[in-house]
Amino acid sequence: MQAGHVPLALAIATYDWNPRMAAFCLAIHWLPNADSLVVKAGFAEPDFHCTVTHSIFFALVVSGIIAIFSPHYALFGLIAILAHYAADIGSTVGLPLLWPLSKKRYTLALFKDTGYWGWDMLIGYYKQPMAWVLEGLVLAFFIYRLTVVSA
Repeated sequence: MQAGHVPLALAIATYDWNPRMAAFCLAIHWLPNADSLVVKAGFAEPDFHCTVTHSIFFALVVSGIIAIFSPHYALFGLIAILAHYAADIGSTVGLPLLWPLSKKRYTLALFKDTGYWGWDMLIGYYKQPMAWVLEGLVLAFFIYRLTVVSA
């Protein structure tokens, strides 16, 4: 999932809808993809993307650190990261959810991996029908959540 990450993160924030929570959920939801910045900077090989930062261990560590400051935000952080994994697990690249216990990658193989950076990735992803279905469902859920919050 590409653009769908934004409404997914914001849908989570609607359960405590305020600007601070929206910004927090967006930032934490994208945190697992910080590994792509490490790759782009030349500090890691391209196959580093979707490894350690896409594991349940990573989600627990991050939310544990946040819990030191706010258990409320830690819960939202955990959900936001796990939602990121749910959005990514459809890709054929797979996610090592049980790292460091196992390096096995889990995937639903709903859409072909087209990379993690640039126009070729975006164009390749959006050429696939399932991309539109998944992103449409996420957008519909976000719109639903907005109607619930404003009611």
